[in-house]
Amino acid sequence: MVLIQQTIAHSNGIPLGGIGTGSIEIWPDGYLHDWEIFNLGIWANKLPGIKPKKQPTNMDPAGLQFFLRTCADGGQPQVRRLGMRTDVHDLYNVPWAKSVEAIEYSGTFPIASLKYTDNTIPVSVSAKFFSPFIPHDIRASGTPGFYAWFTIVNDGPVVVDVSLMGILANPLAIDAKDRKLKNTIEIMGDTTALVMRTSAMGGFPATHGSLALSVTGGEVSWIATEFSQYFKGNRTFWPENTNVSALHVFRAKGRMPNLGVGLSPVRGLAKYFPKGKTEAKKAALVEKLRSYAMFHELMEIYDEADPSRLNSPEGRDKLLMSATGFLAPFFINHRLQASWGDGALCTSLRLEPGETKEICFMLGWFFPNHISRLKENIGHAYANWFGDAADVIKYLSENAMDFKAEIENFTSTLFDTTLDPELADAWAAQLTTIPKCTWFLRDMSFGVWEGLGCCGFHTTDITYQGSFNLLALFPDLQLRQMLMGARFQRADGRVPHFFTPDLYHVDRGFDRVDMNSQFVLLCCRDYLWTADRTALMELWPHIVRAMDNSQQLDTDNDGLPDRDTRRNTYDGWNFFGTPSYIASLWIGALKAAVHVAEALEETSYQEKWQALLDKAVPAFEQKLWNGEYFSLWVDGDRREDMCMTDQTSGEWFTRLIGLGNSLPAEKVQAALRAVFKHNFSAENGLINASYPPGKHPMMPASHNVQALAPWTGVEYAIGSMMIDHGLVDEGKAVVKNIHDRYLRAGRFWNHVECGDHYYRAMCSWAVLLAATGFKVDREEESYTFAPIAAGRAPFVSSSAWGSFTLDDASFSLEVKSGSLEIKHLHLMPAGTVGSATLGGESVSFTQVNAERGAVSIDLAAPVTLKDGDRLEIALE
Repeated sequence: MVLIQQTIAHSNGIPLGGIGTGSIEIWPDGYLHDWEIFNLGIWANKLPGIKPKKQPTNMDPAGLQFFLRTCADGGQPQVRRLGMRTDVHDLYNVPWAKSVEAIEYSGTFPIASLKYTDNTIPVSVSAKFFSPFIPHDIRASGTPGFYAWFTIVNDGPVVVDVSLMGILANPLAIDAKDRKLKNTIEIMGDTTALVMRTSAMGGFPATHGSLALSVTGGEVSWIATEFSQYFKGNRTFWPENTNVSALHVFRAKGRMPNLGVGLSPVRGLAKYFPKGKTEAKKAALVEKLRSYAMFHELMEIYDEADPSRLNSPEGRDKLLMSATGFLAPFFINHRLQASWGDGALCTSLRLEPGETKEICFMLGWFFPNHISRLKENIGHAYANWFGDAADVIKYLSENAMDFKAEIENFTSTLFDTTLDPELADAWAAQLTTIPKCTWFLRDMSFGVWEGLGCCGFHTTDITYQGSFNLLALFPDLQLRQMLMGARFQRADGRVPHFFTPDLYHVDRGFDRVDMNSQFVLLCCRDYLWTADRTALMELWPHIVRAMDNSQQLDTDNDGLPDRDTRRNTYDGWNFFGTPSYIASLWIGALKAAVHVAEALEETSYQEKWQALLDKAVPAFEQKLWNGEYFSLWVDGDRREDMCMTDQTSGEWFTRLIGLGNSLPAEKVQAALRAVFKHNFSAENGLINASYPPGKHPMMPASHNVQALAPWTGVEYAIGSMMIDHGLVDEGKAVVKNIHDRYLRAGRFWNHVECGDHYYRAMCSWAVLLAATGFKVDREEESYTFAPIAAGRAPFVSSSAWGSFTLDDASFSLEVKSGSLEIKHLHLMPAGTVGSATLGGESVSFTQVNAERGAVSIDLAAPVTLKDGDRLEIALE
């Protein structure tokens, strides 16, 4: 009896590639999916002038495949596919090219770790796939390429010969009548690269460029250029029905024949037709065919069976007729040229018993013709740094060891915590959206898709929730988004909704009344984190206009908006009068604007907005509090008592960034309890709104699709808000529910809202901020650490990242990369500071207070922590 336990097939994985370079996903099946690197498909605009049904497609998952060959001393060679797909097997011609038995996949962005399990082979094999995702380094992190780092261990008692092969399809100039392909083998120190180029002028310019696969380690062999059929198991020649395949050669020899460099394109093979040729020319043609790996293998088979065969006219005619039968279609229909140009790299090594060796494959690409829907070649930032794919491989190779160490250190730090592992998965998982959904153009413009291929870029109301990790890891890119959006602010003060179809035009969505407040909150937060006074001063007039415009929504002079409040980020769900969500954002914006005005010494604006804030807060309580939570909206005598999850969004934001609450904290906490009670369940997750028992449904809220849906970006935001307000168990329950739901759906790294890989879900980073209590005021050189439990956790600021440990006895802060300047330090739980040391040297300080469960100290002079530095605080 065969017993099979089926689990869901996961339909996504860790994306590989740089910021704005396009990406390729490594899935748990071991194959590379979603080749969004060729300026095609949903990551790029549809190509102008081409009907939707005729838009070219990206490469399929078999575009790059890895094969393993092992041969123990005294044994037979075994071949395994390092992947598990049913559609790639040829059980008729190469039944021995089996998949490994299983793959154990561990996704810890930016690293995808694969452990290939097969008890029938004499070695253990694992791999780490990752891109050069280096925090605070957009140059390295914008590299169009990735590493596939294989580790092979000889577990047995005998010597084992091992070969590892990568086969790469050639997608260049896929629709050009003459692809003009040229594949070369290039040696870069101890790295061997297969580089694919094209000089085609026709077809789709988007697919013109270069692609390169390289390998480092072992003894390298290759096939530089061949027909794609030869790399499968089903290329048969008549009349003997002789089957040839690169897989046969791989199995028999564990290496490739080092052929195919500099070969002519397909049309150049017409000279092999034997008709009208002299015997001498036929003999020369036969020898020429030996330059092609496919025909080379065929002739080796002939030579082995009958060494004299190709010396006779009959034998040569049979070979040339077989070649003609195969080649003829390529002369007749140029579209079949897509079958030409593939290549392979193979590396061979010998492992002694107990020995471990590493092999590093790298893939780099260069497709600079990013054509906008408006027919402009807007390009890619990476074209400022590289000339072709060979340059990418050279850069990856030269920095391989440093990048590997940096990325492994960052990844281990990100997940090295005594907090719940589901929280770590949450704050790291949605980092995948940065390589998956970003455009980084030749002129260095930058934007994040709202959803992959849907809506537009830098959607203001989505950036509000989704940009916390972008600010921490690549602050310059977040500031570029904000300045880009500010330049398109309407004359009346309304900020733009999103950019479409490129980063130079915006839509007409200026009617969303939440965006002005969110814009101001973002400006304040970004300044707290970066202390970029130049950017803040550039944004200042836009802040003033946004605040003035929003103030006009208050017609009864109570400090709260009450007019034209229908349209907002919940764009399928209209509000009326004074909605708690909109009013809460306005209160948060007032608090943020006061802080910004104070920082810029704009006293008149500071006083004006403080007076409005002092008026708005009591009005919010009086008008919207219903005894349990804040009502959805109040419009004159009408009250809508639906309980909205996002009802105090502005309080979430201001508290998370260190400005604290404006509304009474006890009422905010009570509202959060009501939200958890009424809107959360293990089956549904945290939905956007519901009617508590006894509350009368009203239209358009009743059964509204957006009200009843769980948006993970909002779930993460309010889950983090619960944690930040002391409802730790409730907040963790929300986060763990998302974890379970998306894992069961087989799309852990692909959250859906209005489109896949949704930007708002990047709000998962707020879970890290809330769980660690990490708050930043970089201009004041002030940092807060207030974790929900004693122990260890990561931190990431806009200039450094590392790890900290805090308990009742001590605080330890280690910077692992970057630079952190500290003058003021705030810690929870409270205690008396006994001593402070940096690198073993005493640091002078003054303890300011130990109020409300916190301890604050001022250092006598600012200290700077750099790579490896550790600040130690003893608590008594």
